[in-house]
Amino acid sequence: MKPLVLILGLSLVPAAAIAAEGNGNAGWKELADYRPEQALQTFGRQVALADPAINRSARFGRAVALLDRQPVTPAQIEEARGIFRELAERDVDDVAQGARFFLGRIAQHHLQVPDDEAASREFRRLIADHEASIWAQSALSRLALIQIYALNPQAPPQERIAEVEKLLAHARTSSAKGELHLVMANAIFFYRLPAQEALPHLLAAEQFARLEWSVRSEVLVQIAELSRSAGQTEQAARYYALFLKENPRDPRAYIISEHVAGMAAGK
Repeated sequence: MKPLVLILGLSLVPAAAIAAEGNGNAGWKELADYRPEQALQTFGRQVALADPAINRSARFGRAVALLDRQPVTPAQIEEARGIFRELAERDVDDVAQGARFFLGRIAQHHLQVPDDEAASREFRRLIADHEASIWAQSALSRLALIQIYALNPQAPPQERIAEVEKLLAHARTSSAKGELHLVMANAIFFYRLPAQEALPHLLAAEQFARLEWSVRSEVLVQIAELSRSAGQTEQAARYYALFLKENPRDPRAYIISEHVAGMAAGK
């Protein structure tokens, strides 16, 4: 997930705001290449420049790099959080929205004891104030995970999943829709709810989300297996065939070929 976050950061910060000393977007490229130490130096030079837009964007980049430099120390986390907090409260631009997103991520993932309530507040505020922004759209699946696994654990899993389903009303991008459906499908499996309930979510995730190769291959098999057990043989055959086409050397290819042959023979 880390590369996705970095790509999102790069795409949202205006090029004019990070162009400095002939470096252009050098700091973001260094982060994307897993070179946070160099990125910190690049952003540090840009922070020293007088242009307010460049300074603001460079401080945002420095804070992201602090969270990416390993090992991440408590001092780095606190410095990054201070920068993000100031950026988030000073404006409502892309940098401010990105800063609020990372405030939620820090509360969710970087504290010694996660503060899921704080993370939820940051993500909800971002979604409420800037629903159509890519930062808010990216926050939807993070909020969904918190709602299902961390908040209100006494509530039945079905209720928590139903609350996440309401977040679909805020999804404006295909990726956000697909990610929410994938979160719900995984929750159905995790809580051992009737597996067939996951099928429509898996179909939507396959349609909308840009899944990593390993995740996509698993989703294709799950769709095919659930379709086969539900008697939807045409759909099962279609997704088995798609899996075999994309993953010819997968260890599961042999048994899946057997399933396809059996369905073709009417078994």
